[in-house]
Amino acid sequence: MKKMILKCTVVFLPLIILQSCSSITVLRTRELNAVRDSLKIEIAALDKKISDQQQEQNELLRQIRADQQVRFSDLDQKIIELGSNLSENQYRLSKIYENTSDVQKQLQAKLVADSTSAKTQSSEIDKLFQIANSDFNAGRFDIARSGFQDLATRFPETTQGQESQFWIGECFYAGKDYDKAESALLLYVRNYPQGAKACTALYKLGLCYEKLDKKKSQELVWKKLVEKYPESDEAKLIRTKDKDKGKGKKEE
Repeated sequence: MKKMILKCTVVFLPLIILQSCSSITVLRTRELNAVRDSLKIEIAALDKKISDQQQEQNELLRQIRADQQVRFSDLDQKIIELGSNLSENQYRLSKIYENTSDVQKQLQAKLVADSTSAKTQSSEIDKLFQIANSDFNAGRFDIARSGFQDLATRFPETTQGQESQFWIGECFYAGKDYDKAESALLLYVRNYPQGAKACTALYKLGLCYEKLDKKKSQELVWKKLVEKYPESDEAKLIRTKDKDKGKGKKEE
């Protein structure tokens, strides 16, 4: 009996083992198939993700290129506009330069004309002043005064016009019209305190006061003259007169 069992075991054991191995193989095969299918799904998902990302990148690149194209177009347009503006500005500058040149030429011509006119006028004023002086030296005081008055009225900004005011006083003084001489000389002193004849006008004004018997006014005017122009010939003359007066009083 034991031998039979042993024989049966020996016969069926390989079959059992074979059947068991076959079952394991099937299971492993199923597991591998499951893993393969899972990997396929994951791979498919990765492929789709990669494809989507590539599409997104392609779309982004397309948008970037389109944007760059637009910007390049705008840049080209701006460069064209700048070039146009530059040309226009250069044209305007050339016109301004031409106009400036014309204005400079006109101004230069005007300056030359004004200079010529000024020289001509100055020459005419000198002639009129010399004529009036000649009349004064010849004793024609009324005629000389008329000439000096014309110069003082028409050309008060010139040296001759200013000095003419002094000579008007001289003409009145020479004609012994001391009141009018005083007025004319006072006008010169007030209007031209730094004039070339200021010192002489003060001295002559003092002489007018002397003739009009205005001793106090004479003293004040000559005192001002001596204080303001101590080294002038007129101041020295006044000091000499004062000394002479002092000697005269002592002799008396």
